Amino acid sequence: MNRKKKEKLGDLALDIAKYIITAVLIATWFNRTEQWQWYDFIIPIIVVISIVWIGLYLTDNNDKRKKGQ
Repeated sequence: MNRKKKEKLGDLALDIAKYIITAVLIATWFNRTEQWQWYDFIIPIIVVISIVWIGLYLTDNNDKRKKGQ
């Protein structure tokens, strides 16, 4: 996969993470959170952290690696 495609995929992953955060926040405004189970909070947090990590990994520019070569 070339660098431009990786950067676009990384940007998409970061956007998806933002959408998940927004969806969870909106859901807490319209639903009572007392009825939520513990995993209703933990699973989105884990998913967002992993998607952000993937997005940052893919958008990482390789300037540091190229300078070393």
